[in-house]
Amino acid sequence: MTERIQTGDILLTPNQRQLLTAALSTGAEAATRAWYAWRDATDLDTLPAGQVPLLPVLYANLTRFGLAEATGSRLKGIHRRSWYARQLVLEAAKLWLQRLETGGVPVMLADAPALALTAYGNRSRPPDPFALIVSPEHASAATRILLAEGGQPLPPVTAWTGREPLWTTRQTFRMAATTQLLELHWHVAPFWPSDALDAAAWSRAQSIALGERSVPALNAADQLVRSSVIAAGSGYASLMALADMAVLLGAVSDVAPGAAGMDWEVVLQVAETGRANRALLAALECLESTLDLAAPAEVMARLRVGRRARYEVLVATPNRDHAAALSTTRRLYAQYRRVLSARGMQPGWGLFLDFLQHRWGLRRRREIFQHAVARLFR
Repeated sequence: MTERIQTGDILLTPNQRQLLTAALSTGAEAATRAWYAWRDATDLDTLPAGQVPLLPVLYANLTRFGLAEATGSRLKGIHRRSWYARQLVLEAAKLWLQRLETGGVPVMLADAPALALTAYGNRSRPPDPFALIVSPEHASAATRILLAEGGQPLPPVTAWTGREPLWTTRQTFRMAATTQLLELHWHVAPFWPSDALDAAAWSRAQSIALGERSVPALNAADQLVRSSVIAAGSGYASLMALADMAVLLGAVSDVAPGAAGMDWEVVLQVAETGRANRALLAALECLESTLDLAAPAEVMARLRVGRRARYEVLVATPNRDHAAALSTTRRLYAQYRRVLSARGMQPGWGLFLDFLQHRWGLRRRREIFQHAVARLFR
């Protein structure tokens, strides 16, 4: 079993820590040492999906320290293909944005495309998936427009019935022209779908250039919290989200370090309103441990004050797999409660079963128990 190192609430393998350091460290010695350690322990043919998006960033950072030749032709080729794919996607995005604008749908960029065009500068951050944010009242119209542009909705497919879906805050499309994944979000903070957070984030949006167009993009403070929630999760995007946070804080920025210019009061306000304090703290602790990239001490102290006390599990679990399954169940229930709280609704067993049915993509409610048991004992 691969050893995992705990940094706050985030567990990283030594291999993941080496890759983050090699791709993001501003120190030549640290980046070089981490690169050789990662290279010697890694087979690119079996590279985990979560590490693949970091390869162009890795190559760009190593090039800064004169290690381009040492990386070999394969990593250089990956960087070139990523750069070319990025140009195609950004060119296609101009048409998508034009169609949405013509259809009367205000759009804001977030996550990969916004960061690729701002914080990463001339470094090759893949804009995948391409994240767009619209308001809930425009989500149905935006969906129709993207379908007309050749977008193929991927499961689970959101059904619009005249009101905002309760358990869904996004729809993913595969765009026919580029096979690009496009995520349509109708809340700025999917972890806390709140009208108040939406309105505040739209008012703080920054304007960035996409070709000859000027497009609103998520403010750095809002993006930092949004990325921290992804980083604290267990999906394939978590490692890239940590990298995005590091770049936002100035780890490999081509301009002045972002940590000093970050509006930390806004960061703390968004995290508090969106109940994302623990995720933000865990991600910041991980970055400090891995990259020696520290947020202000006052910010960390305020986040730690709100950290919930940890309790030992009283009932022993049979093995690590069972413990992981129970942890996933707890996260699902927490997500369910957050959605209801954000929308001012009272929890109930019927609603929770509806949530599980949607979350697991089941056709009938009676399949929930069988699916839950299979997840626990697989």
